[in-house]
Amino acid sequence: MTTSDKEYFDARFNGLDNKVDSTVGESRMALEAKIDSRFNELRAELHKTTAGTVKWCAGIVATALLLYTTLVAFLMNNAVPRANQATAAPAPTVIVVPQASLTQHAHEHPAAAQ
Repeated sequence: MTTSDKEYFDARFNGLDNKVDSTVGESRMALEAKIDSRFNELRAELHKTTAGTVKWCAGIVATALLLYTTLVAFLMNNAVPRANQATAAPAPTVIVVPQASLTQHAHEHPAAAQ
């Protein structure tokens, strides 16, 4: 190989190297842009899913607390007897004495009638 052949092949390979580098560089930038775009889409979807999950969890916890409070209040009002309930006074007993027996008693015991 002569010097001119070597220079010819060096020049030719440098040209191919530059062409391959530019093609690979453009392809790489396009691929990185596509990957970045897809990551941004996934990031937005993940954020939306996380927000939905937090919303549902908060709703479930709030509902569970409400049901628990309602159940405890119901059980406390109905299952446990109340100690300080006021009992109604019994009806008074009325004894009816016939009038005739009072007059007979007064005649038999005159001191008791006065």
